[in-house]
Amino acid sequence: MSITAFNRIKKNEEDANRSVAKVMLITVAIFTVVYILNILGIFIIDRTAMTVAYITSTVLLVLPTVLNKLLGTSKKSLKYIYIVIAALFLLIVTTTLTYHAVVIYAYPIAVAGMYFSRRMTRFSTVITTVVTVLGQLFGFYLGWRPDYNFGTLPRLFFFSIIPRLLTLLGFAAMLDLLTRRTSDLLKEDAENYERQVIYSQDMIYGFATLVENRDENTGGHIRRTSIYSEMLANRLHEKGLYADVIDEDFISYLSMVAPLHDVGKISIPDSILCKPGKLTDEEFEIMKSHTEKGGEIIRSTFAHVADEKYRVMAYEVVRYHHEKWNGKGYPLGLSGENIPLAARIMTVADVFDAVSEKRCYRDALPLDECFKIISDGIGKDFDPKVAGAFLEIRDDIARVRENISHSEDN
Repeated sequence: MSITAFNRIKKNEEDANRSVAKVMLITVAIFTVVYILNILGIFIIDRTAMTVAYITSTVLLVLPTVLNKLLGTSKKSLKYIYIVIAALFLLIVTTTLTYHAVVIYAYPIAVAGMYFSRRMTRFSTVITTVVTVLGQLFGFYLGWRPDYNFGTLPRLFFFSIIPRLLTLLGFAAMLDLLTRRTSDLLKEDAENYERQVIYSQDMIYGFATLVENRDENTGGHIRRTSIYSEMLANRLHEKGLYADVIDEDFISYLSMVAPLHDVGKISIPDSILCKPGKLTDEEFEIMKSHTEKGGEIIRSTFAHVADEKYRVMAYEVVRYHHEKWNGKGYPLGLSGENIPLAARIMTVADVFDAVSEKRCYRDALPLDECFKIISDGIGKDFDPKVAGAFLEIRDDIARVRENISHSEDN
């Protein structure tokens, strides 16, 4: 399974974890109303039984909200924990309240259905079947029942347990078929999306390589800067920096759009792009226009390549990767966090690769000096957090640079 497909599945689970927590909070609210009505005498449920059920259920049903906040919604084990919580809630209700609340027996299975996973549906079916039987048996022996239609164990077994199990299994079978159908559709959609991403990325790499190959000395620039950017974004994610922006999708998209950062150079004349000496002021102004030209290319040419988030990040990287933290960059002179984060990451990767590799107008600088340029640029050319994270993975960056040789790309 590709990274993008895995991220889509993971995102579905994270959304489901949030939805389950909300459903359980709504259940608490409904149970609160029932509890109040019982106190007012509208229902005839034993007060002690109702109080025990209400307090223990409230604690259980609030727990998913607490766990989501403490652990985040990406923990793989949460979905199993939440199904168990739903099953325990069912156990409490069937033990202390009534045999007649038939709809409550489907609660854990319905919760599992939010994950669109046959494994979760079957897991919840097994655990729900167990607690359904146990809850009715516990309720029988404790005597906490508002009716006495099942006064003997045989009557309980034949007229309550068996009918409810049949209803439960029928509902589970229906949900399993629905889940399988939905899963197949989601899988097909994910596969189509993956093919689109692969085709788009192949086209992007081909387009970017066409631009880069106009300068025979650039070597593996697009490959290295793409890898540097992805590594740097991962490091920031590990450190919890810019957590409101950086997630798996951000990192995946950045690695895909990074090759486009210099696409605007296709509009720069060879006499300037490949000039072996220093550019004149007039020539440098023309060179700088590649960021604006690149932005125009992204908006016009890549309008239907991928989704909006992809296109926006591509535009930001292309348009703003020469902006500087202190506001002295181009084309707009943006400063600080006004520069999009993806562009700030791209800036560090691009500058490092530019100084560490041979160009038509100069030789490559020693590696220590290249890292010193990044260090000296902290707070001036570069976002301090981004440049600091880059220096923390210095050894990994050096290995990537060593592995991607000119001969490998030419």
